[in-house]
Amino acid sequence: MKHIFWIFFGVIVIVFLCRPGEAMAGIYLDSAHGNSTYGVNRSSISSLGYARANCAHCHEQHASIEGSEPAPSDGPSAALLFYDNHVSQTDGACMKCHTDVAAVQTDGGIVNRSYSYRAGAWTADTLNDIAEAFAFTTSLTYPSSSSHNLADIRTFISAGAQSSWKYTSKANPCVACHDPHAVQGDPTHDGFTPKNDLARGWMLSLPSQHGSAPWGLWGDDVGERMSSYSSSYQALLRWGGGVFEPDGTSVEDGSNLTDFNTFCIDCHNSTNTIYSSLLSRNLIKINWGQDRHGLPSSLSATLIAPYTSGVSYVLACTDCHEPHGSPNVFLIRQEVNNGQVSATGLAPDTGGTQMASLCERCHGDGGTVMASHSAIQGGASCIICHPSGGYTDCISCHYHGSSATVNSVTYLSF
Repeated sequence: MKHIFWIFFGVIVIVFLCRPGEAMAGIYLDSAHGNSTYGVNRSSISSLGYARANCAHCHEQHASIEGSEPAPSDGPSAALLFYDNHVSQTDGACMKCHTDVAAVQTDGGIVNRSYSYRAGAWTADTLNDIAEAFAFTTSLTYPSSSSHNLADIRTFISAGAQSSWKYTSKANPCVACHDPHAVQGDPTHDGFTPKNDLARGWMLSLPSQHGSAPWGLWGDDVGERMSSYSSSYQALLRWGGGVFEPDGTSVEDGSNLTDFNTFCIDCHNSTNTIYSSLLSRNLIKINWGQDRHGLPSSLSATLIAPYTSGVSYVLACTDCHEPHGSPNVFLIRQEVNNGQVSATGLAPDTGGTQMASLCERCHGDGGTVMASHSAIQGGASCIICHPSGGYTDCISCHYHGSSATVNSVTYLSF
């Protein structure tokens, strides 16, 4: 009787979740998962007559089909999923499809590229799935590679001030950023080309709006683009030059780019305390309304194209950072503004190395600006920052929310 009750209860839950009716159906059918041509299609049940994009490919409303549980066979999981929401950094319900190893889809592994590949058109990047992106992590104080920590994300979104977001302690951490019933491909259903202006899709949903019904996409409306965030946004050049991110067109005002700043500061802001189990400390708080790469007017600097008009610029978070993971520290992209970046540690910078290889992508001069900064302010001694007489890394002074000072001069102001 107990088994019958839980089967009945599961069916009721599925019916209830689908009931908001036609609006939800429309959103799902427009999503990557719900597409009748390339949507979800688990191999173990497609042969039993379940159509592509059927809810049962992800949600098992019964304990078995024809007397046995379809692969992957697993115990009871939240939301009636076919597998646990989160097991580890590279294992969970989403990773069962978004991987190139032993994927459960009839089409094999799902190809997902880095932002440097998609937006920057840096097709030399061999990363091709989400599980691989989240595998970029080490246990060093400053990891030589980095990724968003999924366990930390789940802890953060389900506790404290974020409890109003309506996530639970068993939530899927991927759902912090992506609505699985609405997320789209960008470009749609194409794992081997950069973004273009013909097949755009929108992948994100604001975490703080998760408790709303329906939970909509972020970036699909004109008011949710970088051009609306700031009229001072300037798009990066793509790899090869001549055209701009994210879609390889002449558009450079951010009207074709999701407002990543509003999205990212939903979590990474000046209020929230976010603990990093990898770094064993709280992350530095970010106020994009005060940082020099954010909304405030910047001081004069030597910049390279396309930042040469002499006006103040605002950057998007994804101009420098990958959303999932990177072989560089702090999720730094491998390609920025038509140039490669290698920042695998925090060894002292020289021209073209470590964090300088990122800073030079806009501050330029072949490394001379980064190899030696401008004149000392306020008569400070060099050894305050260079006790051994050698180079130091750029982010010793210049980082989000920097309060580094030398003789009362704050090096946030550069």
